[in-house]
Amino acid sequence: MNPGTYRIMIAGVLLLSLTSYAVNSTVLPPNLDVIVFSDGTHCGMQGTAQSAAGKSLSKLKNRYNPVKPTNIHNEVTLTSILQPGDDIDRFKSSWGARITGYVIDVKPGGHTEVCNCGERLPVDRDTHIELALTTNAPEIQRVVVEVTPRLRQIMKQQGIDWSTETLRGNNNPSSQPKSIYHKWVEITGWMMFDTMHVDQAENTNPGGDGNWRATGWEIHPITAMRVLPSPPLPTQPSTAQSLTTAQSEYSTGLTPQKRQQIRNRNAQKLASFPPSERERDNQ
Repeated sequence: MNPGTYRIMIAGVLLLSLTSYAVNSTVLPPNLDVIVFSDGTHCGMQGTAQSAAGKSLSKLKNRYNPVKPTNIHNEVTLTSILQPGDDIDRFKSSWGARITGYVIDVKPGGHTEVCNCGERLPVDRDTHIELALTTNAPEIQRVVVEVTPRLRQIMKQQGIDWSTETLRGNNNPSSQPKSIYHKWVEITGWMMFDTMHVDQAENTNPGGDGNWRATGWEIHPITAMRVLPSPPLPTQPSTAQSLTTAQSEYSTGLTPQKRQQIRNRNAQKLASFPPSERERDNQ
């Protein structure tokens, strides 16, 4: 299968939701540029980053303004994000997006991330959510979307629990109605390319042994989510195989020269972050 044809495989259809959570702009706090964590730490928009690249990335991750309908780019779908190919410039971090997918995993985000000033408690860390087109997609066919501490505090002010524990359910019957784990959801938020993972994503490190995600593109932060009562479209048995084929064709079709160019580009991107600022979201 030609990877270029994969874009048209899945179409999104909006359905009535069972659970809907969105930022209400009328009750936003006046300013969350500095957040106070549970241990009393005050953390600004750039976190503890010292490098220019780290500061810029942290500021994108820590945005908390809600996505408006006029911000949303309808060409961004889970399918278009998963489209194989070197995608570092495919979208823009100024774009809002709304995508639909199946939640394969929900867990605390990276340990001691600089954007969150190195905090370790789950309540003070991002919630890492993995979306896919199918219920059994491997890691390299998943897209990461994230709830941040700032959005978690905003939602709490509205009486809504976006804690990692509640979103996952954690085998707690009382949390199950609020859980998104192993459910079909619609996610709204800001697009962001997480450069720190450029060498761990299938699209920018094709065929890499250590890849644990499809792409560096995320919705980060999430500003709204809703649980759907059923899949947006009947799941096609061929969906996973078609994406697997497209990813394989992209990887094997690269010339040695092109593959080396990608490796050099990735190394240059990563070199802009000192080792102390690197993330470990896959731990």
